[in-house]
This record gives sequence, structure tokens and C-alpha cells, in this order.
Amino acid sequence: MNNTNKDVLTAALNDYLAYIQIDSLGDVTPQVNAIIALRDYILTNGYTEELIKSNLSIIIPAIKHHRKTLKDNIDHARLTGNEAELSKFLSEYNDLQPFIALTKHFEKFL
Repeated sequence: MNNTNKDVLTAALNDYLAYIQIDSLGDVTPQVNAIIALRDYILTNGYTEELIKSNLSIIIPAIKHHRKTLKDNIDHARLTGNEAELSKFLSEYNDLQPFIALTKHFEKFL
């Protein structure tokens, strides 16, 4: 585990947390509490592949949502010609790839 990957994973969890709080139907308190607990644990202790696998019901939607957000941000940066933002978002998208690969095999089960 390196800090860049830890930062990308926590960014994905934060992004997903904001998304479900804004665009949710019904009570999402249990989901919010689970995401916050996982994020805080990762910030304090880091993560392992086993931790990721045991929290797939949180990680997979977070990774999917963050991936879409990054794609949208990359497209916007390309359209506006903002090279600094484009570089930043492309770098983060590349750092997200190991998590996408790790969770890809489990998506069909959720």
C-alpha cells in the first residue's frame, strides 16, 4: 500500500459519500455510517486486499461513482483546455486502476 493509493481510495469514498447524501431516496444513514467508518479506518490504519474484499458492497459503488466523476472531469478539462486539471485528473484516474481491477471480478456478485 502506498499513500497515493490510500488517498485515491479515500477520495472515492468521500465522493461516493457526498453523492449518496445528495441523490438518495429514503434513509441512507446506515450506508453513510458504514462509509465513514471504513474511510476513517483506512485513513488511520491503511488498507489490505482482504479489507477491500470484505467491504465490496461499499467499495464497488464508490469506485464506480468516482471513476465516472473522474471521466466527466477529464472530459471537461479537455474541453476547456485546462492542462493542469487534465493532468491531475488523469493521474488520479490511473491511480484508481488497481482498485478497478481488484473489484472487477466481484461486480457480478453484487
